[in-house]
Amino acid sequence: MKTLEEAADRLAGTVDEFNMFVAGAKWQAERMYTYDELRRLAYNAFCLGQMDNPRENKFNGWIEQFKK
Repeated sequence: MKTLEEAADRLAGTVDEFNMFVAGAKWQAERMYTYDELRRLAYNAFCLGQMDNPRENKFNGWIEQFKK
């Protein structure tokens, strides 16, 4: 049978692990790009590859190929 102190130590460890998980998820979310940011980056990259005549409808067709 566990003592009260052992149970408290185990619970404290679980809370610490949970807090670390939450902090890690928050850190990752803060560093993720939004959909609009990714779309702008992809459009700029596409335009660099299409220097002759970059157009929005051309980009939309290109982006649709890679949509899931």
